[in-house]
Amino acid sequence: MKLKQISHLLLLTLCLLSLHKLHSQNVSLDILTNSKTEDSLIAKYASKRQFNSLKELQVELKEISRSLYQEGYLQHTFRNLINELQNTYTVEFASGRKTRELVLYIYDEKIIEFLKRSGYKTGNNSITIQPKEISTTLNLLSKNAAENGEPLTTFQLINISVSETTASAELKIRRQEKRDLTAIEIKGYDKFPRAYIKHHAKLRTPSLFQKKEILEKTRSLENLEFITFSKTPELQFNEDNTSLYLYIDKKNANLFEGFLGFGSNEDDSKLRLDGYINLKLQNNFNYGEQINLTYKGNGDNQQTLNINTQLPFIFKSPFSFSAGIKIFRQDSTFSNTSQFAATSLNITANSAITLSADFEQSTIPQNSLNLNNETYNKQIYAGEFSYNKKEGSQLQPESALITLTAGTAFRKTQSSNITNQFVANLNAGYNFTINSSHHIHLSNKTAILLSETYLNNELFRFGGINSIRGFKENSIVSNTYSTLQTEYRFSPNPKIYFNTVMDAAYFENDLINQEELIYSFGLGASLLTNAGVLKINLANGIQNSQKFDFSNSILHLTLISRF
Repeated sequence: MKLKQISHLLLLTLCLLSLHKLHSQNVSLDILTNSKTEDSLIAKYASKRQFNSLKELQVELKEISRSLYQEGYLQHTFRNLINELQNTYTVEFASGRKTRELVLYIYDEKIIEFLKRSGYKTGNNSITIQPKEISTTLNLLSKNAAENGEPLTTFQLINISVSETTASAELKIRRQEKRDLTAIEIKGYDKFPRAYIKHHAKLRTPSLFQKKEILEKTRSLENLEFITFSKTPELQFNEDNTSLYLYIDKKNANLFEGFLGFGSNEDDSKLRLDGYINLKLQNNFNYGEQINLTYKGNGDNQQTLNINTQLPFIFKSPFSFSAGIKIFRQDSTFSNTSQFAATSLNITANSAITLSADFEQSTIPQNSLNLNNETYNKQIYAGEFSYNKKEGSQLQPESALITLTAGTAFRKTQSSNITNQFVANLNAGYNFTINSSHHIHLSNKTAILLSETYLNNELFRFGGINSIRGFKENSIVSNTYSTLQTEYRFSPNPKIYFNTVMDAAYFENDLINQEELIYSFGLGASLLTNAGVLKINLANGIQNSQKFDFSNSILHLTLISRF
């Protein structure tokens, strides 16, 4: 009995294997035609003749039909699909006349007007197109409907009539009610500060569903330094709502920037060391907040300490708040302390306007020998416009930057009444990408102080790595200056580039009637390492039309690291 059961099982297995082999055998297709024109069409669109199954063969015939419709053969047919032999099928093909033009009647004034704006030639409730344009036109109409809050509207050609060389049809429009974007879901980073959705990306719910605009606003979140998208945003349509899903991961956005400058002292030709440390802490409390600390020393008993914080979208409002303190000390000559507070409003994801108030105090020791220094108190009220668009790699991140600040100041000294002043600052930069290997970088810093009288301890200090290379940090004193940094960058691979240094600056010091144009030239390189971006620049500054002297060169080393 046991042997009999085994034999039955073996027989059943052989039968199943035979059926599987029969089912998996390839099938071939033979297309019968009646003219050389039809032979050419079949050779062009039906080159494949062997298939794994009958279903695959039928799918291929539908694809051939779609191509023929686009070519203008609206009357073509495939008839009498017959299994002539065990694995061979035949089908009869008739191409019919080729249609050159299709007159599409559209009884909707808004759609006719839209197609006219899109470049179509419109007639009396109709357009005339080639058959190959049918699919493109229907896709365009669907896209336009989605942009106007009707993403589920469908378009269909009905009442198709074909003559010898032309055809006509009507456009059937099946509209859905306008939809709103009703929900935005965050996946991955549950503590993401949602105020950025509303006030940075300008995405609000409920709002009219406009697919293109929604995706553009979503892409603006990619500029945030503390997040990354793990996958493409998705839209989900339900019967009563439309949801946008954002797949966001948190990433480290803290930044350390350290700079060292090596040069020789003019007096004793000994090595002079200057530099600064810049620490930025961002989004550590999941509010998008930013805390900055900068310490700078120029090797000549000059120190700067700057601490400030930025709180975006306070109390989930569209307004951001920032405040800080800056201390500047020039050896035993004078010391300046300023506190500021500012509030800003995002116009777009990349631009903002800001109103600020700055309160500055300067003190000098009683035994100071500089008659141009004087104790004062100053109030500065200013407005600012800023635009910042970051793109590109970690090595070359900024694409466009502009910050323009202008305001009025009121200075009060012990020996004079209040002096009205005008202050303005411009900080701009742009990276021009010629191709993946060649780039040009431009950066400008401009500062203006207009006053009836000037004090030495209120003037601007500039020079160094962030203004004009080849000069000591904050070694040039002026009431007006403008610097231009230029670099040609050659990048043999994404992790390194070599650059030229060609900087220039113009400045005025009305206190001592000085007006001068200075230059610097040099070479540099930037390298993306495991520790961050390492920048090396060797620049030689030229002042007072002096001749080139290599001993005046300064080596600038900068390390930028994220953690």
